[in-house]
Amino acid sequence: MPDLAALRPGDPATVGEYRLAGRLGEGGQGIVYLATNPAGTKVALKLLRSDLAGDAEASERFVREVALARRVAPFCTAQVVETGLFGGRPYIVSEYIDGPTLTDVVREQGPRSGTSLHRLAIGTVTALVAIHQAGIVHRDFKPSNVVLASDGPRVIDFGIAKALDLTSTLTGAVIGTPSYMAPEQLTETGPGPKSDLFAWACTLLFAASGQPPFGQDSVPAVVNRILHNEADTGSLTDPALRALVTDCLAKDPARRPSSSEALMRLLGHAPGGPSGRVPPADPRAHAAPAPSPGLLQQGTAAAAPGGAGSGAAGGPPGGASGGAPGRPPAVPGAYQPPGPYLQGPATRPAGRRRTGWVVAGGVAGALVLAAASAFVAVRLSGIPERTTSPTPSTAAITTSAPPGTTAPPATRPLSLPGTSVKLEERDGDPIRLASYTVDGGKRLYVRKHATGRFASDPRYFEYALDPATNRALGTDVDYSTDLYATVSIIDHVSDARRVVELSPKPVFPTTPRWSPDGRYGLVTLYKGADGNAVEHGFGIIDVAAEKGRVFEIKDEGAGEWRFFWDADGRAVGTWTGGRMRFYDLNGKVVRTLTGVGTPVWVEGDDISPSGTRFLAHCTSAGTSLCARPTSGGDAEPITIPFASNRLIGWWDDDHLAVWRARGGGYEAVVIDLAGKVSRVLATAGKKAEFDKMGFRFSRVSP
Repeated sequence: MPDLAALRPGDPATVGEYRLAGRLGEGGQGIVYLATNPAGTKVALKLLRSDLAGDAEASERFVREVALARRVAPFCTAQVVETGLFGGRPYIVSEYIDGPTLTDVVREQGPRSGTSLHRLAIGTVTALVAIHQAGIVHRDFKPSNVVLASDGPRVIDFGIAKALDLTSTLTGAVIGTPSYMAPEQLTETGPGPKSDLFAWACTLLFAASGQPPFGQDSVPAVVNRILHNEADTGSLTDPALRALVTDCLAKDPARRPSSSEALMRLLGHAPGGPSGRVPPADPRAHAAPAPSPGLLQQGTAAAAPGGAGSGAAGGPPGGASGGAPGRPPAVPGAYQPPGPYLQGPATRPAGRRRTGWVVAGGVAGALVLAAASAFVAVRLSGIPERTTSPTPSTAAITTSAPPGTTAPPATRPLSLPGTSVKLEERDGDPIRLASYTVDGGKRLYVRKHATGRFASDPRYFEYALDPATNRALGTDVDYSTDLYATVSIIDHVSDARRVVELSPKPVFPTTPRWSPDGRYGLVTLYKGADGNAVEHGFGIIDVAAEKGRVFEIKDEGAGEWRFFWDADGRAVGTWTGGRMRFYDLNGKVVRTLTGVGTPVWVEGDDISPSGTRFLAHCTSAGTSLCARPTSGGDAEPITIPFASNRLIGWWDDDHLAVWRARGGGYEAVVIDLAGKVSRVLATAGKKAEFDKMGFRFSRVSP
């Protein structure tokens, strides 16, 4: 851990919900504290000098500008968790990265060379790809903003310099660090993405030589060298790396490569020189990296990585009590559609669709992230075809409280970050928790592929995983630049994603679900109106084509209970009054079931794995569950003597996963069709907390 200094007189004990533990550092922008959120997760909290942001209006502009950094994909960056104002001073909360800065490592251990330097180059330029893809220019890339964690280099403080430039009241203030500023930053031209490539090249030369390439004496002398002198690249022994750094140091930004082009050149997949261009990517491409240990170990071990911070974002429609989306809430204003995209045009030509990978747009071939002993190949290949047909993901919504038998304990308990919930898993479980929301859907946690642990992800309201293909669907927090609500198709392994525009504001998607064959995504659509959300219909996402279609359904009550897939994936169903109605993928009614009981909220699998039965309450009293035949007709339902209106879904064809009250809290249990409990899946000790949570389980591929 970096040196932690004690808090000083005048330092606050808390900022917002974060408790300060000590000082990590202090610089020209403000003070960086080590802090913890209410769940005990460590975060880095930067409290800026009040004079940098000026008056209250300027401070609010600063916060809005920095909030854009939350869109940056967490590739080799410290994820921005939250921004806000404390006593009129802006603060920024980001993921805490436990490790020294590049500045400290070079000063204490000497310059980097060989494989260590090449890994540093790949990791840091990958961070720039992610930052630039989010529409952000770092503007202050330098060795002290590169933290060397055990899982590789992380770039921090992106987006802050621009926010300061836009809001600072200090006339003539230098925004940036002179030794690492590009020529255009020192003139009226101003910075752009390729300014970061100039700073990146200076940082690589510092890592290789131990000195900034243009010196660090007086500011006028440094500026003169940047504008008129060429840097000495003799410390770079690898010819390809030296050529790339030389190109990035071109005085004219037009002659520098982009971050994506630089990355491909580092990997040997693009021609050298500023005229080299990367071929267009396969639109179905996705990345698939393996987990990596430390990237920069050169004779010494790096520090352990810090935990991910928690994000805060508005959520989609919530159930009556649970955080997961469900039946429309009775309280006006409980719906929270996507937030505005803070840059770009506010209008959109009719019929236009925009998609794009939000990791390395335009990058084709192979994307390689470094690992400790070898580079980890990240193939941008076509998304693999599914060989099985598992049922979509599952979750929990509203609940009641019957007594039940004591169930045997499960193995491998796992505490869910940000909550008191304990998850109990076993090898061979047919479903597994993939994501969950807290505080009424305001914060989403996603299970990471590499570690199996959960971390907050502020980019989405909801996250539905398809384990058979390792893809996920995410309902995005922000509208697109065209003010369209969007759904992301996500590679769960690499976190690369395609963003598909779906519905124009104020129509927005909720409860994403995968078709049984994994070819399509389904979302339920609502329309914001006078502070409420009304049923609109459903949307279908064609994953291979990366296109979305919207179907407005005007049947009374359609969409009051969310849409779900029919067993064969050729139709979607929903409750409409006392009926269950199915629509084909063109929005036409194909069949209607009557006399099917009353709806029960099932966040996961409404229909059994074999496709033969669906779940409902037997009567409006809700004292028992019924497993009814999907064929309709006069076939008798199976009555399950278990009173619950918060169901996870089908466990297998002969068992259900449901919630029940237990000891002042709740527990998720597996029951057979006779209502007998066979095991515990999870325990939640705090009712108030549990009532604001939503759970998304996914069916494990056999």
